[in-house]
Amino acid sequence: MSEILTNQIGEQLKAARLKKNLSLDDVQTSTKIQERYLEAIENNNLGILPGDFYVRAFIRQYALAVDLNPEDLLGEAGPASISRSKDLNRAHRDNDGVVRAGIDTTRSAKSQISSMLPTIWIGIIVFLVLVGIWFVLTHLNTGSQQSNDGSDVSISTSTVPNSTSSSESNASSSSRKKTTKKNGDTKVKLGTPEQNVAQQTTIYNLSKQSARQHTIKINAQNTGTNVQVTADGNVILNEVITADKTITVPEGTSVVNVQFTNVANAVMTFDSQRVNVISTATPFWNVLMNLNN
Repeated sequence: MSEILTNQIGEQLKAARLKKNLSLDDVQTSTKIQERYLEAIENNNLGILPGDFYVRAFIRQYALAVDLNPEDLLGEAGPASISRSKDLNRAHRDNDGVVRAGIDTTRSAKSQISSMLPTIWIGIIVFLVLVGIWFVLTHLNTGSQQSNDGSDVSISTSTVPNSTSSSESNASSSSRKKTTKKNGDTKVKLGTPEQNVAQQTTIYNLSKQSARQHTIKINAQNTGTNVQVTADGNVILNEVITADKTITVPEGTSVVNVQFTNVANAVMTFDSQRVNVISTATPFWNVLMNLNN
């Protein structure tokens, strides 16, 4: 969108607000968007907004608040891309219900423990492997000594036990293959998510799911919703969704983040399972999927 067209959007929004005898504070109350962001949109000062994703979203919310059609206002184009260093995930809603940009440096003890779990599990696995090797070597040495002490018995009975052992080994190997295949076809279980109201985020911690491909489906309702999907920080979707939309998460992805505006107008599933998003009056929300927790 050219600079002139962006100025026209700001002027149209301001004119519609004044026509309805609304102040910026009135619009802030109805949209939960901070007043300085509303003023920046009117003046085409988009550099102070918390992120590129919110430029179109804020204009859309402003338009609805002053009874303008956001689709007619925005058309196919959008405000010019703005280079900013602020991270969209750090936008949050304060206790007064207003959306503000900022960095939240707090980290819960539970998150710290979760980040240490992979290291703890690796240590446990290494310990069990060492114990298994010690047990096998000890067992082989003991069996060798017993074989030497009673060699006559071993020779006379060696044929039948070896055949039986081979059959049992083949059966066990076949069983393991079937079990492995069955487990590989098992769907991901999402479990109970963490709800971080301060950061407006629902968090799912899934174990060892980064190696496989996943599918996200968004079902938009009513007036639709703005959605941005990032995979390990790379944007794979950023658009307004007004109907069903399916997004494929590539193999090898460790973290997926889905950002919504008008979250009440969206139903999200992950690998055909319903994602639980907290019931909230705010139109903005994130769903964070940790696939290699």
